[in-house]
Amino acid sequence: MSKTEFLIGRSGLDLQDDFYPDDLPEDWRFDYYTAIFKALSLAIDTDEDLEQIFDDIREDEEDDFLLVLTIEESQFTDEATLKGLLNDVQEYADDFILFCEVDDTPSKAIMALLSAYKVCFQSKKPLKLKLQEVQVSGSTLSFNQYPVLYSEQVWDEKQMRSYLEEIQSVNTKAILICKFAEREALDKIRIIAELLGY
Repeated sequence: MSKTEFLIGRSGLDLQDDFYPDDLPEDWRFDYYTAIFKALSLAIDTDEDLEQIFDDIREDEEDDFLLVLTIEESQFTDEATLKGLLNDVQEYADDFILFCEVDDTPSKAIMALLSAYKVCFQSKKPLKLKLQEVQVSGSTLSFNQYPVLYSEQVWDEKQMRSYLEEIQSVNTKAILICKFAEREALDKIRIIAELLGY
C-alpha cells in the first residue's frame, strides 16, 4: 500500500456548483473551502486577501493544508517583475509553494531569487535543476519539497485513477490541483485516492 498522501484542490475559490451556502460571507469562503479540501492554488497576484489567508493558515498549524501560489511564465522570467511579486509574500515564504509552468530551465539569477522558497516547476522537458525531478503523465516536475501536479483538463474516473496510480510513488505527499474542477470532480478524485489506499 502506498504511503503517499494526496492533497487535492483546485485553482481559485470561485466554485460554481452551489458549493458555498447562500448566506456565507465572502471573506469566509477560504475557511469553508479548507474544511473540505486540503490544497488550493491562487495566482500570486490574486485579488483574494492573501494576508488574511496566511493568517488563517498560521492559526491552524495542525491542519494539513497547502497553498500553492502560481506565477505566469512571463512574470517568472522577468527579474524585476518576479522581485516585485515576491516582495509582497516573502514574509510568508514558509506558508506556500511557488509554482510555475515553464518551457525552459530558469536562469541562475531567477533561481537565486527563489532560494528561500518552496518551489515546483512543471515542464514538458527535464529542467536539470538542483531539485528533485520526476516524470508524470508526460510532464516533468522539479521540486524542492512537494510535487505539485497541475492540470487544466477535467478527467473522467479512469483518467483520475491512472493519474493517481502514476504519481503515488513520487513522494510522501503530493499536491494535485485540478484547475477547473468543481466539487463533484474533486470529491471523486478524493474518493478514488482513498479507495486505492493512498
